[in-house]
Amino acid sequence: MVVTRSAARVLVDSLVLHGVDRVFCVPGESYLAVLDALVDAPSIATITCRHESGAGFMAVADAKATGRPGVAIVSRGPGASNAAIAVHTAQQDAAPLVLLIGQVARRDRGRGAFQEVDYRQTFGDMAKWVSEVHDAELLSEQIARAFQIAASGTPGPVIMVLPEDLLDDPVSAPLVPAQGIARPQPTEADVAAVAGALATARRPLLVVGSMLAGEDVRPIVRSLAEAWALPVCPTFKQQDILSFDHPNYGAYLGYLIPKAQRALLAEADLVLAIGTRLGDVSTQEFTIPTAPVPAQPLIHVHPDPNVIGRVFRTAQGVVADPVGFARALAARNPPPPPPERAAWQARLNALHRELGTRRTSPAVDGVVLGAVIEELGRQAAADAVLITDAGNHSGWVHRYYPIRSTNRMLGAVAGAMGFGVPAAVAAALRWPGRQVLAVVGDGGFLMTGAELATAMAHRLKVRLIVSNNRSYATIRLHQERKFPGRPMATDLVNPDFAALARAYGATGLHIEREADIEGAVRAALAAPGPAVIDVRASQDHIAPGITLTGLAAAR
Repeated sequence: MVVTRSAARVLVDSLVLHGVDRVFCVPGESYLAVLDALVDAPSIATITCRHESGAGFMAVADAKATGRPGVAIVSRGPGASNAAIAVHTAQQDAAPLVLLIGQVARRDRGRGAFQEVDYRQTFGDMAKWVSEVHDAELLSEQIARAFQIAASGTPGPVIMVLPEDLLDDPVSAPLVPAQGIARPQPTEADVAAVAGALATARRPLLVVGSMLAGEDVRPIVRSLAEAWALPVCPTFKQQDILSFDHPNYGAYLGYLIPKAQRALLAEADLVLAIGTRLGDVSTQEFTIPTAPVPAQPLIHVHPDPNVIGRVFRTAQGVVADPVGFARALAARNPPPPPPERAAWQARLNALHRELGTRRTSPAVDGVVLGAVIEELGRQAAADAVLITDAGNHSGWVHRYYPIRSTNRMLGAVAGAMGFGVPAAVAAALRWPGRQVLAVVGDGGFLMTGAELATAMAHRLKVRLIVSNNRSYATIRLHQERKFPGRPMATDLVNPDFAALARAYGATGLHIEREADIEGAVRAALAAPGPAVIDVRASQDHIAPGITLTGLAAAR
């Protein structure tokens, strides 16, 4: 006897088979059958969100946290459009994402039906693969392929489009199990060649990216750096790969790096980049290394052959699993480094430590956010999860929080505002026993801050620090540099964020002056549920080391 089940049941059973334990959604009528099937899948937690951008951001953050594809489910048309920001973020951040989208019935496709969208056109340049399933017998096979594509090579987003009438179709085909992920291992010849180049380099840099960010991988990175006497330079948003106080810490390759640090990095005579695509932020606008022809030899290790050589000419390109390569190189017995190596590493580390020492004078228009970040660093647990939204405020975290390899950092390389609050929810769900600290701007908070309701629904101990400087500060800084003295469209009128938090049922706190900082941080960390600190942040101190009055005086 042939056993059949609905396509919706096949979908949910396939998710279980792939180890999915959590999906984020905003319910919609185009996938009602999937919601019904989830009722009978207790191993999958269904997290109801308040906006599809929040659901998508949560799935991306969960993928970053676990290294496995995050899953979001949204309805057709408006729902899918709202989730597009998460698709773009997953592509920019190389985060595996499977986005399931309800679609109009198959008989109505092409008729301009209610909320009909051609998702192959909409997501074609952002997603690794867009599949619209029309034969329910192939559904489990397509799901297996979606998860395999999302996690292979350069991880990224995959879109599965599900016509609503398909979800009720009977299916007799067996479930297709998870497919293996091909991870090419480094050859002995590749490792030996890189070892030979490192042995003679006087001023090398080890640039490490998101593919080495896993907590189980960080000891390998540390061993590699120590064995070969290499200064480690984490790429944008990967600052937690090595502890800030480790002597091998070279430089964080993010935004607003001072000229002195960029000049010192440019003295390198070899760049070994592992597990990163070497984007424009991490390379300081394609100058370290320079594109297309680096000023120093570049060795690039990445599992995707389409990445190596795409932007930079490489002295050696190694198509290999970054973790396997780092492990193999760390296990070799290196020769004594050239005499200049120790001084080079010391110079980089000394400047890194100097830049992490705040010398900002008090502000007259509020609190310098760096003071709040320093207090968070003093009071928070050593394994706290740190989340940054997009904006200048994140620079204070990257500069002044004592980030350790025991921390986890979740931030959007894509620079998408609104990532912070949903990411905090996802992190607190994934790590319920860890402190979750999210630093967000007033602009970003009002984009997705309604997900505070999701945090309340699950009584999650998220701590949201809102930099309330009443400005789209990043854009204001760009304006002051390009069109000095002519700000436009960047001033904000904000609510009382602490009162707003209390309206949700969360703890709401204020920081109006520096004397408030210690007590507010302590109260937030002790709160039994979600807590929001409204920081009256200085607008003048617009970014670390930069003030609006200083920019005006320099004109």
